[in-house]
Amino acid sequence: MPTRPETPSTDEGTGGGSAPVDGLVPTPVVHPGGPPVRVGREGRLTLAGAEPAAHDWFAWAAWTLHGLRVEPGRAGADVSVRVDGDRWRTGGDDSSEKTGVDPVTGVDPRPVPGTDERHRIGIEEGRVAVSGASGEGAFRALTSLVQLLSMDAQGDVWAPSGTLEDGPRYAWRGLSLDVVRHFLTAAEVTRVIDLLALHKFNVLHLHLTDSEGWRLESRRWPRLTRPTPDGEREYYTQEEFVDLVEYAALRHVTVVPEVDLPGHTGAAFDAYPELHGHVRPPHPRVRFLHPEVEVARTFARDVIDEFAELTPGPFLHLGGDEPFGMGHGDYVEFVRHAHRYVREAGKRVVGWQETARAGVLTGEDVLQYWIGAPDEFDPEAVKATVPEEFHTLVDQAAETFRISPGDVPGAAESGVPVLLSPNSLVYLDRPYADTADPGQEADRVRLGLPSYEPVTVAGAFDWEPGQIARSLAPGVTVAGVEAAVWGETLTGFDDLAFLLLPRLAGVAEKAWTQASTTWEEHSARLAGYGRFWSALGFGARFRPAEAG
Repeated sequence: MPTRPETPSTDEGTGGGSAPVDGLVPTPVVHPGGPPVRVGREGRLTLAGAEPAAHDWFAWAAWTLHGLRVEPGRAGADVSVRVDGDRWRTGGDDSSEKTGVDPVTGVDPRPVPGTDERHRIGIEEGRVAVSGASGEGAFRALTSLVQLLSMDAQGDVWAPSGTLEDGPRYAWRGLSLDVVRHFLTAAEVTRVIDLLALHKFNVLHLHLTDSEGWRLESRRWPRLTRPTPDGEREYYTQEEFVDLVEYAALRHVTVVPEVDLPGHTGAAFDAYPELHGHVRPPHPRVRFLHPEVEVARTFARDVIDEFAELTPGPFLHLGGDEPFGMGHGDYVEFVRHAHRYVREAGKRVVGWQETARAGVLTGEDVLQYWIGAPDEFDPEAVKATVPEEFHTLVDQAAETFRISPGDVPGAAESGVPVLLSPNSLVYLDRPYADTADPGQEADRVRLGLPSYEPVTVAGAFDWEPGQIARSLAPGVTVAGVEAAVWGETLTGFDDLAFLLLPRLAGVAEKAWTQASTTWEEHSARLAGYGRFWSALGFGARFRPAEAG
């Protein structure tokens, strides 16, 4: 794991001190606020009552974002910040009438489900009282508090007076991160985890396998992960992966790994050509695991077992998207095999929306919706860009997209919860439409999938999860919201920062905040976050033309 910086980042300038954000992102449910009051002196705070992981996160974040030192306080002593979970339950009742915050909805992705994240912060002169319905609730409260603090040039520490109450809208709030097309080191992934924690996400969905590579060490099929021709190791050892999972857990982020089957398996076939068995695909460039090939089924069971063994969370993502060139019956049969393997490994299934076609998902699983207007597949446009030998495959791909509107209704009829990831709104590799910084214009043109229509940051914010769900099918259960970023155009970590921010903060707003917020409100709240993002290593973020 990487070491932490010895000094806070000040590349945006703080004038000898630090300023709080102008409101939190995501927006809290209740935050009366008031004039700033002093809660610390000489660049220091004391903190008592927090769980060790929450104390460490708050101390690191306070130093990284403000240059503020946090010292442990003793119970009963005069401390700046005290965490007291008992204060949350007034008269033993933590209902929404008492707290002002409704209970969460959706599907809980955590190893220990049902933990209440609701919390309260009370700020008055000289002291801050933090209470949470759980240790995780207190962690979310401290995450908000560190963003509300500021320190002046004399070292006095300030916070807005008043009471903040908050809690999430959806239980599943995630980012799907593609580390295949552009490999990210373990140290770079930890920076993404820190960013997710800052904005109260709780899932990192790692897309670990695809045709371009296999990024998690396999001990049963060792040729999947080999050094590059240059001798570089572009995969995570199992020990590194376990470290990442533990690092994320300390920040209350659950890692959901994805092994993409039966398509998107070119890297597996490159390493083990025998996976073809007696079946020959319709074209050498189109490869998929066939249910009639015993070695292909054995491979799927083995890699699913390996992923499951390294996954403390309840879910494993089996992919299932874009089975191009594969017959419908073969696809259905293989997904049913893979679903059984995941269940036998003790995990619940997440699958891209095409997996609904296998008719095997239940209310214990999650369907991830992604094919959204206005990005319907245009076969004639694609044919104009590829050789004629691929045209039959293009028509087959068009058919998989043509039937996609039936995926979510089919799942809803079976009681399968739906995770909202519409590519038109939360795929963060979509190009930006404009920029306020002429120096970023070349990157704006270069980054993002060219086939996607560019969108402004304000345009990407213009949606509401409940409305999307109702438009897909009556009675659909929303599991939560998950953004995705794909790596086809990335060349380094700064490119990732460019695509993620500021749009990822908008996804956090949709997933966490219970009340509806306008773009104007959201962009005003974003104004203070540039310094925080830079301190976490995301200084190359995009600067949009619109306000915020």
